[in-house]
Amino acid sequence: MEFAVVLKAVLPIYLLVGVGMALRGFKVLTEDMEKGLLKMVIHCLYPCLILDKTLGNDLVRQSSVLAWGVGLGCGLVLIGMLLSYLTGMILGLKPGAGRRTFCLSAGVQNYGYTAIPILLALAPVLGADERVLGVMFVHSLGVEIAIWMVGVMVLTGSVFGNPKLLINGPIVAVILGVGLSSTEGWRFFDLENGPIVGSVTRQAMGWLGACAFPMGLMLIGATMYDFIGKERLSAKIGIGGLVVRLVVMPLVIMCAAKYLPLLHELKLVLLVQATMPAAVSPVFVARHYGGSPGVAVQVVLATSIVGLFTIPLWISWGVRFIFP
Repeated sequence: MEFAVVLKAVLPIYLLVGVGMALRGFKVLTEDMEKGLLKMVIHCLYPCLILDKTLGNDLVRQSSVLAWGVGLGCGLVLIGMLLSYLTGMILGLKPGAGRRTFCLSAGVQNYGYTAIPILLALAPVLGADERVLGVMFVHSLGVEIAIWMVGVMVLTGSVFGNPKLLINGPIVAVILGVGLSSTEGWRFFDLENGPIVGSVTRQAMGWLGACAFPMGLMLIGATMYDFIGKERLSAKIGIGGLVVRLVVMPLVIMCAAKYLPLLHELKLVLLVQATMPAAVSPVFVARHYGGSPGVAVQVVLATSIVGLFTIPLWISWGVRFIFP
C-alpha cells in the first residue's frame, strides 16, 4: 500500500486533535464543557456507534471472532504492560515514582477514537467493509478488561483491580449488540424491515454514533493542550514509551495477526491496533488511583507526535507483511 494513501487517512485524525487543542487554547472548549462532553461521548455517542455497527453484524456472531477478539484484546495489552514494566525497570523508574504508571500507559494503545477512521479508510482497500468496526469493538472489550482489572491492580496493588468499572456504556453496548445479533433480536432495529419504532431508533443511533470519533478526537486534543508545557519532560520516559509502543509492540501484534488463524477482518483490526500511539485513558486512571499522571502524559505526547510519522510507515509495511 502506498505511503501517501495511508498518510491521507492519518492526517485528518491529527487535524481534529489540533482543532481540539485550538478550541481549548481560545477558551471555546472550556474545562467545564469538556467534562460534560466527555460523559456524553462515553455514555451516549460511543455506545450508539457500537450498537449501530454490531446490530445485525454477522461477523460478531461467530464464536471464533468473540474468542480471538476478546482474548487478543486482553492478552496483547497484558504483553504490552509486561514489556513496559520491564522497560521501566531498565530505565530505573521506581514502583512509587512512575514505573507502574509507565507500565499501564505504554502498555495500552489508543484502541478507539484514533483507530476508527483509519480502519474505515483501510477496510475497502483491503477487501473489508464497515462491519469490521463490529470486530474492533469486540477486540476493545478485551482491552477494557485488561485496563480495569489488571491495569488498576498494577497501579493500586489490589488483587482484582476494579471490576465495577467494567459496567460502562461502551462495554454494555458491545455485550448488548453481540447478544441481540446472536438471538435475532437485532431485527427490531433493522432499518429496512424493522417496525417503525426500531428503524427510527436505529437511524438516530447512526446519526449519534457518527459524532463519536470526531468529538472524541477533539476532546483528546483539549486534554493534551492542558498538559503541554506543564510537565517536566524526561527523555528516558519519552524514549522508553516510543520503544515499547511504536517499535516493539507493533512487531508483536503484527506477528499475531500474520501467524494466528484469524478472520481477515480481525487481522485488519490488529494491523491498525499495532500502529496506534498510547491511549489517553491511563492519564485519567493514574489521576484517580494515585499513579503518576505526568508520566502517562509524557508517554501519550511522545507517541502521539512521533506516531504521525510511524503510523503510515507501519501500516504500509504491515499490509505487505500480513496480507502478502
